[in-house]
Amino acid sequence: MKKKRHYPPSRLRYEQANPTISVRVSRQLHERLKSLKEKSGKSVGDVVREALGVQEKSLKGIYRRGYNKGWTDAEQRYRVDYPCSRCGGTLTIDSDEEKQAAAMYMREQEWCHGRCIR
Repeated sequence: MKKKRHYPPSRLRYEQANPTISVRVSRQLHERLKSLKEKSGKSVGDVVREALGVQEKSLKGIYRRGYNKGWTDAEQRYRVDYPCSRCGGTLTIDSDEEKQAAAMYMREQEWCHGRCIR
């Protein structure tokens, strides 16, 4: 006969204080819950606690969306792209060598501030 598995007292206290629940849902509801979880960045437990009013609404998903929007806006504004000299495809200046080459080209072509021209 197998011996019953031993659980430390701390684990038993945790299990008593935080019981597990299990719920059967339809496939459609499961997909909606999975989608909500991915979009918000919250756990299923957080969603349930918020729905019951036990927990304040988490701002984690809102912060993530704001961060991503800021990143995208900055990338669109500051990224420098140029065409490949062979295939014409788009390249992005992102290595130190490319940045140095672009800076050298601008110095050679005597690029300057608009106010410096006057």
